Amino acid sequence: MITSFSTRVRSLLRQAGRKRKKKSVGPFDVFLDPAAVRLNQARLEHLQSLQLNIAGKRVLEVGAGIGLLTGFFEELDCCVLSTDGRDENLAEMKRRFPHRAVKRLDLDDERSVAGFGQFDIIFCYGTLYHLSRPEQALKALAAIGTEMILLETCLTPGTHVNVHLVRESSSGNQAISRIGCRPTRPWIMAKLAAYWGHPYVSKTQPDHPDFEIDWVIPYKHGNYRAVFVGSKVPLMNEKLTDVLPDHQHRLGVEHR
Repeated sequence: MITSFSTRVRSLLRQAGRKRKKKSVGPFDVFLDPAAVRLNQARLEHLQSLQLNIAGKRVLEVGAGIGLLTGFFEELDCCVLSTDGRDENLAEMKRRFPHRAVKRLDLDDERSVAGFGQFDIIFCYGTLYHLSRPEQALKALAAIGTEMILLETCLTPGTHVNVHLVRESSSGNQAISRIGCRPTRPWIMAKLAAYWGHPYVSKTQPDHPDFEIDWVIPYKHGNYRAVFVGSKVPLMNEKLTDVLPDHQHRLGVEHR
């Protein structure tokens, strides 16, 4: 069952990648680049490995881009509302996936979630670090999330608590305001504790070089990513820990 599900997820991402015209430069190529497809595959295979109670849930997907990760939840019979802050991304998502419910949501304006209703799960992969007001966004999402937030984000290594605002480009997968953030892991855990109650980080990391495994002496590279879960109730899940580990290991790679 797990193998077949992984196969379907990989197939969905490969199909999306093949829609990219190799010799053209389009506004959505940034989502369809082979490197982006590889990152998304690693994200979803890792999310699957966490064995969270997701099937059949009502899910709010924030920062969906053109909707390449949504199929994970559709395979689990979830009811998904996919959102993004750019109208052009929403239009492309609707063109590719006419059956989906989509809506505009700019998380840099926390008031924009008003009227969205309640969701069991908030899915926030690859979005938080494109926000200039990430704490306000986490607080607003906690007000409409009844169970969990699934969070994957770029980070700044370190043991201090800081949000680290940064400037970003005008690309369609970057910050709308062109101001993003690269918070530390302790900052993420503190805010999840404040607004969700119970913060966790995964014991493993996705099998991708962006996901650091040595936080004591991190390897010098472009991005440092990690996966977190915030929950309104305590979770008994051996795949998660509420203590930030100094070292992790990659999914599928033998731990030594």
